[in-house]
Amino acid sequence: MTKERVDLFLARRISSDKGHRSGAMIGIARISVAICVAVMLVAVAVIVGFKHELRAKLTGMDSHITINSVRQSSNAQVEPLVRNADFEERISTFPGFRLLSTFATHSGIVRFGGQMQGVHLRGVDQAYDSLFLAANLTDGTLPRVGTAERKKDLLISATLAGKLDVKVGDKVEFIFSSPSSPVRRDSYRVCGIYSSGMASLEEGLTITDIRNVQRLLGWEENQVTGYKIMAEEFEGSYELCELIRAEAYLAGGAQMWRTAHLYDNYPQIFDWLSTHDINGLVIIVIMVIVALLNMMTALLIIVFERIRMIGTLKALGMRNSVVQRVFLWCSLRVILSGLLWGNLLGGGLLLIQHLTGAIRLDPEAYLISEVPVAFDWLWWGAIDIVIPLVILGLLTIPVAITSRIKPDQTLKYQ
Repeated sequence: MTKERVDLFLARRISSDKGHRSGAMIGIARISVAICVAVMLVAVAVIVGFKHELRAKLTGMDSHITINSVRQSSNAQVEPLVRNADFEERISTFPGFRLLSTFATHSGIVRFGGQMQGVHLRGVDQAYDSLFLAANLTDGTLPRVGTAERKKDLLISATLAGKLDVKVGDKVEFIFSSPSSPVRRDSYRVCGIYSSGMASLEEGLTITDIRNVQRLLGWEENQVTGYKIMAEEFEGSYELCELIRAEAYLAGGAQMWRTAHLYDNYPQIFDWLSTHDINGLVIIVIMVIVALLNMMTALLIIVFERIRMIGTLKALGMRNSVVQRVFLWCSLRVILSGLLWGNLLGGGLLLIQHLTGAIRLDPEAYLISEVPVAFDWLWWGAIDIVIPLVILGLLTIPVAITSRIKPDQTLKYQ
């Protein structure tokens, strides 16, 4: 039998031997590793889930990139941006570009059955990205946009519908005013109701055909509030924004166009999300320390209980490095066992939450209604590979104690 197989054989016997007092400590260490791994997996999945979910919702409600006039003073007093066909064609060739649509906005008051609420009316064209709203539609249909005959359909949020007690098919009255024009009234038919789970952001947002808003503002067909631009991937949207910003500066000319990334429109939300990275790192560090301390304790107990065995092995000619490898292999078996159970526990909890949404959140505080989870296999793999290596590497320090054990002293009184 080779020495390499001897250390593996001894490690297997030690880690599975329940006759010594260290057996209970090995079990505790295995449970500790399992719990720590499960906590790390859950923490990372929830943090990444929050990022993905909020970014997806914000993008669906808005867009990756927005272009409008710098001199837009307020939603009630909007300076139109004149469409530039050459600009639209050029940016459509940029890497990462997915689609471009125009929009027009006007703020006012919606009234129904004696109830009144302030709203933000957004007109969209036929090119707008409707996937998010379609996926979050709770009743009715999306507004008809870009048809030969202008339709006065209106899509409203579930929050607004609840406050006004409005249902699909009801007609609501809008009241608009601005410093440069008299009060105007207009009516729309509620064609659909959506719920994104972001009550604080969706409450006053209503969607209709862009031509309805242009008519209210007295604009021409080529006059809009701005552009909404979607990238192929969120990760590449910031680089695309920088390319478009330079192009928009030239295209806007004297009118001066403002190009803003989603980060610029919602800085407080993205700053809040960035703090989760620190929280996640703190959780991982704490869990690694807890698992390491339990493993060190178990390892030291194993070593002290087997001092005579170590002395005998050394007396038979086994080198210190081989003896140390015996206990490192033993530790690795415990770590891998705990890792397996930790993956099953953490993965099970995440799967339950993903399928059932059992843990709910207050949308007013967290912008989403349930704890999101993301099965990011890159992070999952990193935890399963890096964390055991880190713990095993640090265990070489207490294992070094075996080199100080003298065969003559351990066998003297045997």
